[in-house]
Amino acid sequence: MNQTFFKDYPILFGGDYNPEQWPEDTWEKDLTMLEKAHVNSATINVFSWALLEPKEGTYNFSMLDKIIALLGQHHFQIVMATSTAALPAWMTKKYLDVNRVDTHGIRQGFGKRHNACPNSPNFQRLAKGLVTQIVKRYAGNPNIVCWHISNEYGGQCYCDNCAQAFRIWLKKRYASLTELNNAWDANMWSHTFNDWDEIVPPDQHTDEFENGGATLGGESLDYRRFQSDSLLSNFKMEKDIIRELDTATPITTNFMGTQKDLDYFKWAKELDVVSWDNYPSFDTPASFTAMNHDLMYGLKHAPFMLMEQTPSQQNWQPYNALKDPGEFRMLSFQAMAHGANTVQVFQLRQARNGCESLHGAIISHVDSTETRVFKEAGQIGAELQKLPADLLTSQRHAQVAIIFDWNSFWALDFALGPNVRLQYVDQVHAYYQYFYSHNIPVEMISPEDDFSDYQVVIAPALFMFKHGLADKVNDYVHAGGNFITNTMSATVDEHDNVYQGGYFKQLEPALGLWSEEWDVLPPVSTCQITFNDQTTAKANIVCSLLHLGTAKPLASYEADKFYNATHAVTQNAYGKGHGFFVGTYLDQAGMEALGEQLMPLLNLKTNDQPTADSQGIELTTRKSASTRYDFLINTTADTRTYHYAAPANAKDLLTGKAINSGVLTLAPYAVQIIQAN
Repeated sequence: MNQTFFKDYPILFGGDYNPEQWPEDTWEKDLTMLEKAHVNSATINVFSWALLEPKEGTYNFSMLDKIIALLGQHHFQIVMATSTAALPAWMTKKYLDVNRVDTHGIRQGFGKRHNACPNSPNFQRLAKGLVTQIVKRYAGNPNIVCWHISNEYGGQCYCDNCAQAFRIWLKKRYASLTELNNAWDANMWSHTFNDWDEIVPPDQHTDEFENGGATLGGESLDYRRFQSDSLLSNFKMEKDIIRELDTATPITTNFMGTQKDLDYFKWAKELDVVSWDNYPSFDTPASFTAMNHDLMYGLKHAPFMLMEQTPSQQNWQPYNALKDPGEFRMLSFQAMAHGANTVQVFQLRQARNGCESLHGAIISHVDSTETRVFKEAGQIGAELQKLPADLLTSQRHAQVAIIFDWNSFWALDFALGPNVRLQYVDQVHAYYQYFYSHNIPVEMISPEDDFSDYQVVIAPALFMFKHGLADKVNDYVHAGGNFITNTMSATVDEHDNVYQGGYFKQLEPALGLWSEEWDVLPPVSTCQITFNDQTTAKANIVCSLLHLGTAKPLASYEADKFYNATHAVTQNAYGKGHGFFVGTYLDQAGMEALGEQLMPLLNLKTNDQPTADSQGIELTTRKSASTRYDFLINTTADTRTYHYAAPANAKDLLTGKAINSGVLTLAPYAVQIIQAN
């Protein structure tokens, strides 16, 4: 499937619906109410295994048949799930091996969800049987517009089945035990393996430490990769079953942004369309939400599905604050601005019992169409109907790319040191936030993507540089690209072995420097950097001590340290391009100062024309073959203004009014979608 998925349908507006949790005589009323909010789709059958197969080999689809028929009568499009995300009690009782073993070696019992061992032969066999029955029965139903496999994959298992499968996985990755021992540097602490059966999963009882870190980073990295691949094999098993009978309907599973467990770039290759669940907290910066959207877009460089969000409040965060009036609408259109082609929620009707009973919904416990949230949902639904089909064919374009790498995420997590405050996702967000705040579009990419499409490529805390990546960076800069990275990048290879000969030596052509050591700063540190124009910024977490070759200094350390006045930020000309190095981590004010120094050197084009009180205004653009769509969004709870340079013939799609250049006033959480040819 390409980026034009669902182009022949209205924009899907709906979400998870669990009528099996309610008496049958309430279903008709639910759908009638939802139609008043212009809801046109429902995600169903996500957790119905115990109802569909009450005992092994005995299937009962009578309730699901009724649900699907009723949705069809009300002209709802259906996102059809496969029900394999939660196990029925009879299965966990009869086949103990389907239950995961946790990192403490404890076999889990029946309960919760996402609780299946991906390498259990019984789970694989039974899941295949259920999905086969579902697909045989419902493939070809014209109302099914997407297949939704399982739900929110994640987690780890450390059971004997996983241990055996891990050894098989390792034999495919390494030609011999000698190669494996060398890759893992297994002579560390007498870890040399002389037989494949000596290798066990690294958990809290073996090679991983309780508070983070691992004895052999290469071993733990490989186990994390193996678990991600194991779950992906489960997904592909179900996908293959669907494809035998349905060759056209898109297939997805819902991702969770920057969650750690799965390498989403690898997974995305197997999905027809990426979907994800957006659950910002009350204090999540708008830039972080936007970064997650851009990451989901970047997985396939194509629009995605917003599969879940809450209309009002979550039930599982420490502080589950209500969304302000207009905030649900704003977040829905922010998702579309960054590439969503659907707007969906969890949930359509609020549960009356269980752990999700306090999670918001379009139909709340009040059971009325007169609630604030229901009316806001209705406004969103009506406005989505005003948007042209051409919008669904539009894409995002960016001059700036930021690399997000799950292997570096994992490798830093397994490293014992250098600083407990060094968090991979936070460092990626720090760079993203600067460009976001200046309305400069960013695409999130993988290290395997083509760098030549971008004027600037940024690699924050890219701890792992697989073999060949340094050559790729050097070639990109030499050909005219601009590359920015910072301390602790390019430290280890794909097996977690530290590169020898000096940090950044392999990037010396592009960066014009190398480093022999770094200092670690506690929170009370007063170390700062001073740019050549005397602008200052606080240095945080780690400071690289640099040896400059061809690089030129842009800033130096100012600290009560032996490296006072040594170079901290540099620029290097190489071929037609430039490499920039930032030797420390910076807070938001520091990133602003860094940006002020680098922006003139990067030659980036921006249409940003902020006013004095435009902070929190997001301008994001999607373009189709013929049309430009500017999403101008106030992400704050305060009235803001913005100086907008309007293209010719610009109009607001939501109001139909012409838009002229000048200062626009946007109410709290206001949204304008401006169309121009």
